[in-house]
Amino acid sequence: MPTIERIEQLPIFQSSTPRTIRFRIVSLVSLVMLPLVMLSVWVLYNYAVAKRQLIEQQRFEIINRVSAAIDREIAGPLGMLTGLAGADDLANGKIEDFRAQALRLAAQPDVVRIWAFDRTGRPIPGSDTMSEAARNDLNDLNETALVQQVFAGHRAVSPVHGNGLGGTRTIIAVPSMRSKIVAFGVAAELSVASLNGIFASVGMEPSWSAAVVDRNNRFVARSLDAANRLGRVARPELGQAANAPTPSGYFDNVTFEGVASANAYHRSDLTGWTTVVAVPRSELANPLRRAIALVLVGGASMLGLALLLSSILARRISEPIRNLSRFAAAVATGRPSPPSAHHLIELDEVRAALVTAMAQSAHLSALVVASGDAIISVDLDGRVRSWNKGAEDLFGYPEAEILGKPKSVLVPESRAAEFEEQRLQVLAGETIRTESERRRRDGRLVPVSLNIGPIYGPDGRIVAISSIIHDITDRKASEEHTHFLMREIAHRSKNQLAIIQSIAGQTARRSRTVDDFVASFRQRLQGLAASHDLLVRQDWRPVLLADLIKQQLAMFDDRRSDNITANGPEVRLPAAAAEGIGLALHELATNSAKYGALSVPAGHVWIDWSLTSNGASQPELRLEWRDTGGPAVEPPSVKGFGSQVLENLVARQVGGQSNVQYKVEGLHWTFNCKLPTT
Repeated sequence: MPTIERIEQLPIFQSSTPRTIRFRIVSLVSLVMLPLVMLSVWVLYNYAVAKRQLIEQQRFEIINRVSAAIDREIAGPLGMLTGLAGADDLANGKIEDFRAQALRLAAQPDVVRIWAFDRTGRPIPGSDTMSEAARNDLNDLNETALVQQVFAGHRAVSPVHGNGLGGTRTIIAVPSMRSKIVAFGVAAELSVASLNGIFASVGMEPSWSAAVVDRNNRFVARSLDAANRLGRVARPELGQAANAPTPSGYFDNVTFEGVASANAYHRSDLTGWTTVVAVPRSELANPLRRAIALVLVGGASMLGLALLLSSILARRISEPIRNLSRFAAAVATGRPSPPSAHHLIELDEVRAALVTAMAQSAHLSALVVASGDAIISVDLDGRVRSWNKGAEDLFGYPEAEILGKPKSVLVPESRAAEFEEQRLQVLAGETIRTESERRRRDGRLVPVSLNIGPIYGPDGRIVAISSIIHDITDRKASEEHTHFLMREIAHRSKNQLAIIQSIAGQTARRSRTVDDFVASFRQRLQGLAASHDLLVRQDWRPVLLADLIKQQLAMFDDRRSDNITANGPEVRLPAAAAEGIGLALHELATNSAKYGALSVPAGHVWIDWSLTSNGASQPELRLEWRDTGGPAVEPPSVKGFGSQVLENLVARQVGGQSNVQYKVEGLHWTFNCKLPTT
């Protein structure tokens, strides 16, 4: 739904010519009525389209009914001939027996004669049910295509011949098989007069017309003037439909009766004949004409009545508004104005608001003076017009010194383009709420929040710009500190979550039961927690490698400390390296306590490390773990999470290289990495 501002941007509301309230109300009603009229047009148009679609659907139903009825009429005699052709009389040379059966079938209505013919199309002597003097020879009818179709093993229906209601006929034929080979053809000549009775039973509208034509474009049946049209050539458009590549479609033409029609057709697969149903084009156009008439008459009546009522209502509104404008002028000039009732709640509220506004004006002035924020107004040339006590405290300029000077003296050079862009936006009518920097009288820059907006004159034009400026120095300092802490927390949390996720995934894949998973996962988290305890105590500063080893092995050497020997120089590890190496030490100690040197009294663990520079910018740490005196070691057939930690995880996290050797005397692990200089 458009807002009031958008409506006021329409051309009708942007006219420079003053408009009355009556004009506005009448225009509003017109704009409201226009969508209603358009909706009515759309509804009526869709009704007309639906009505036409219904007519077209009914037309196709009629086509299907007529085509199906004619197929049934032809299918009966075809079935009869098929039964006759299936008898053995022809195959056994019993022509008289064949003719006797044919004579009984020829007594059926619409059957003119029945006969058998050979591959050349010539009748089999003695097979014809009609006397020689009265019949027409098949070849004389030029039905070579029918003969070919029959001897190809198919049933066939010929185009019609003759003319008139009683003289128009067609030939149907079926093959007679002997030893799976077509030996003869059996044909019947039928009158098509009875087919014209089909149109009365298919429910066709009286104004519609229908016809059936063969491939030679001759009428087989017709709902109008059948006596004169049967057997004769139809309109060319029907012939094009009868021989079209598609069996169904549409076309327009003018019937023999002179009616402009919209036609639909369908060609039968059984007979090859095409059924055409014609609907007068005027009948298809009638729903749309009626819809247009309803729109013109009804829409004009609705619009006229709405405009009349809106004009009457506008007159009753415009006079109270004029009274209110006179009252406003009196208030603005300080002249007394007698009270008056407008009989409109909104106008009475406006009058009360004007009175209240005068009382509140003094209060607003006091608020500006007492505000702790800088409240400034500048004219269109950018010169300061007003300057409150808060502005004087913030910028250091007394009011007498700053009035009349350009506000740009408060803007640092780096913010000049931004200031000019904001000024242009406000002059375009926008209100800006943003943050920036301003310059004090002593040159110091102060971060501030800005609320800048236009000041409008009585004519609605912008006459000045107001600014409310708030010092946000303390807030900015607090935000920067908070952002620093949040970044640090996010960084450390992501690292820990990635490690825990890897531990959980690898432990789950290698655990056979939930209890195994819980026990292994708890042990590995304890190792990680031990490293964290040390890092927390150090306030996440670099920790001594010796302290990390002691922390990780505390649970394993509390009762036999002589089984573990750790030697090496003082090395301080950053937090990330301490986490990874601590996890590896925990895995090594756990493995040794279960399967290695720490699992037997005589076993011993040697931990040695060294730090070399080799002239590089970063010193290189070499850490070595050796199990001795424990059970014989064999390389694991399946590598579990511990192997992944020792071989891959710690190397990826710290950026070093790991090497695990499963020697007979015990596990041997070495790790090399570069440490950042402190």
